[in-house]
Amino acid sequence: MLDRIEYQFYALVMNIFSSLYLFTFYWGTLLSFLSGLFLPVMFFDKPERDDLDTWFRRIIIAAGVLLFIFGTLSNFSIPALINWAKALHGAPLVDLHYSLSEWLLIPLFGAGVFTHWWGRRHLSGKINQLKIKHTKRTEVARDERTDVRHVRDYLPETVDYDPEDHINLKMGVFVGLDVHRQPQYIPLSDIQKQHMDILGTTGAGKGVASGLILYQLIQAGEGVFVLDPKNDEWAPHLLKAACEKAGKPFHLIDLNQATPQLNLLANTTPEQIEELLVAGFSFAEKGDIADFYRIDDRKAARQSPQLATEDERKTFKGLLQSDHVKGLKDDVKAFYGKMEELSEVQSVNAPEGLNMQSVFDDGGCCYIIGSLRNAKIIMTQKMILIRLFQLAEMRDRVNSTPKPIAIFLDELKYHISKAAMEGLGAARDKGIHMLLAHQSVADLRDCPADLNSDAVVGAVVENTKIKLVYKLQDPETAEWVAKMSGTILVDDESRTVELNAALTETVEGRRNIRLAERYFVDTNMLLNLPPFVSYIFTATEVPKPSLISPIKVSKSTLENFEEIRQKKLEKSKPSPKKEPIKHDHIEEVRQKIRSTQEDNPNVSETQADSSNMADNENRASEEAYNNSGLVPQHTEESNTQPYPSSIPENEAPASDENHNNGGLTPQHKDVNDIDNVTVDAPKNQDEDQDTFDQPRKDAASETERRAGLNEMQNSRKGNEHAPTSI
Repeated sequence: MLDRIEYQFYALVMNIFSSLYLFTFYWGTLLSFLSGLFLPVMFFDKPERDDLDTWFRRIIIAAGVLLFIFGTLSNFSIPALINWAKALHGAPLVDLHYSLSEWLLIPLFGAGVFTHWWGRRHLSGKINQLKIKHTKRTEVARDERTDVRHVRDYLPETVDYDPEDHINLKMGVFVGLDVHRQPQYIPLSDIQKQHMDILGTTGAGKGVASGLILYQLIQAGEGVFVLDPKNDEWAPHLLKAACEKAGKPFHLIDLNQATPQLNLLANTTPEQIEELLVAGFSFAEKGDIADFYRIDDRKAARQSPQLATEDERKTFKGLLQSDHVKGLKDDVKAFYGKMEELSEVQSVNAPEGLNMQSVFDDGGCCYIIGSLRNAKIIMTQKMILIRLFQLAEMRDRVNSTPKPIAIFLDELKYHISKAAMEGLGAARDKGIHMLLAHQSVADLRDCPADLNSDAVVGAVVENTKIKLVYKLQDPETAEWVAKMSGTILVDDESRTVELNAALTETVEGRRNIRLAERYFVDTNMLLNLPPFVSYIFTATEVPKPSLISPIKVSKSTLENFEEIRQKKLEKSKPSPKKEPIKHDHIEEVRQKIRSTQEDNPNVSETQADSSNMADNENRASEEAYNNSGLVPQHTEESNTQPYPSSIPENEAPASDENHNNGGLTPQHKDVNDIDNVTVDAPKNQDEDQDTFDQPRKDAASETERRAGLNEMQNSRKGNEHAPTSI
């Protein structure tokens, strides 16, 4: 019984070994290569401690060992096992052989080891990236620092829409859409009480934003002044459309044109003129050695308006021509030279020009186009701003509430002066709120020598509670704005990188997080904002993104204030009176010719022809005059005569004397002097009406002359009864 069991066990073992022999004979090469791939795991992924080892690694190592024994070493291991089993059973040994290719199993094992090493060196990095990419991060972590390579993915995109669909002054001033495409408003009262600063590089959206806000302020009934040194392409057309929609006046002043348009000195006092001259000419103390000479300049600016007459104070040109200023030509050359330059700016030397007080009273918009290069115009722009401050200070704030006035200073660097910066802090309680637009903080530092650049920057930052920041190009400006946005807490991440046996660095799965800070709106975000996308800074809320779009308007011909004024004057002139042709005397001539023909039968054909000729000429002259458009045409339906008589039909002249005094009978001394016959014009017509009726009088005179000539010819043939009057 035991022998039978032993034999059955022996047969089972031999069947297993025989099958293993056949499997390794055909698949030994593959098993040897796989063993080369698996076995390096025990060296490359060896943990620092045994308790960190994984079951997966242990299974891979065990499989590699089995494949190495029964694959790579199958030429030796399989025959040895078969002969060992036979020897135990007492069976004769056999000589097993493999093909020649089986001797390549060891080189294939080495190829598997090399493949494993190459794969770890070149594929482990990519595998590590896939692991990190597909790792679900914890939601407890805070925001992270921005990366300029990917910051655009977190910024809103430009949106095209019609802003007029969202304008609602009851809600406030519309300033754009938020990231969820919902309208955003700033209360109108906040806009009117605070100054606004608009920053951004060229083409980023400053002009669109300022136009959108001013468009709504005009509709809210405010008076708006725009000082535009660069002559924007669309802004004047947009604001003109806003005024037309609101029923408010729009005044265009182009300082570059030689046409007088603006009365800058309207209702000014000598003290106010002095302030304008000192600020415009930059005669304030600058802390240098030239301050000694500026004393005389300021003295001249003070005395010139005081010693000038009232008519001379109406314009700068009049001040220049005053006796006092003429006397300063050689003594105070700087002041005289500046006055000479200012008097050459014809656009502001207009006694009949626009008085800016009208915009303070009636609202609307005064759009002033300046210059970026012309020194005289830049000087004038500064004086206009100071004059606006003066007009605001003159208003009664005790018995009434002044109308809110908005002043938009585009390209702020060309308007900066000491008086303007001082007025920026004091203008708010005078009913003025200002909108300032510039490209960078360097524009603020580019100020006149009598100002401290840091003080200018501080004045703008401190006095503009509302800021609209578009894409910036200057890193310094971006850092300056980022600091104003404040800081937030973020998580800084740290990871462990190790070098494996294949000389490849890999990042471990664990990461360390520590608390850190960054600006809420950092420089990467400000330097990469899309067009028409901004961040709005207010005094009550954190900065938030805003998406704007331009209001669609069409361009039209723009006329300055003087051109419009001249057209209004032409329309207001009375049109010349149109009097009908008075031809009663022509009818009287025809009647006398007919009576003469009846008394003298011999006078027939010639006088008849003359009468017909007179009728034809009369009708021709009347028809030509009607066609000229000077006398309105009459139709058959009219109840009035086309040419009414100067004497009503029912009232005949009292006597021939009165009839003659009316100027209806030609006076002459000699019947033979027919060429000198004249017709007296009615004495109740003035000189202008005589000129206007001259063509009709000439036609009538010619007709009378021809009729009289025919009568004289007939009388010379034997007619003794010649008429004494025609």
